[in-house]
Amino acid sequence: MEDRKELLAYCGLYCGDCAGYSGEIAKTANKLKNLLIKYKFNITAKHYFSKDLKEYNKFNDMLEFITTLKCEKTCRKKEDDETKCEIRICCRNKGFFACYECINYMECEKLKSQQKAHGDSYLKNFQAIKEMGIDNWVRNGRRYWFGSNIDG
Repeated sequence: MEDRKELLAYCGLYCGDCAGYSGEIAKTANKLKNLLIKYKFNITAKHYFSKDLKEYNKFNDMLEFITTLKCEKTCRKKEDDETKCEIRICCRNKGFFACYECINYMECEKLKSQQKAHGDSYLKNFQAIKEMGIDNWVRNGRRYWFGSNIDG
């Protein structure tokens, strides 16, 4: 069994809670894609719903793309040439397990790049890790993926 602590990304997100890591969205999209093929829904879309589904081919292209959204490895397991993540590079260069060990993580511009997609979740996770300890946090803590300042 994988060490759950290793699922903490350098940036403070927990890969174990990610749909990309679990592959759940990709698997579900693949099931839908296969169902649409099985029932030849492209014909139904064209002949019965041509007005409402006139962009059906674009939908299919997007669905195909979504089937690929699966992380085979966490950032900790990737080789250096597999990722250009500045956060990972910074932590590894400083010898940190994650950014919470850095005294400047609250003001870090690299970490702030996460805010559009994840809001303040990394700050909440790091605060909890500091309070609980990483092992306890991984086992019992509330892990945040989308922070409190996220739209949509």
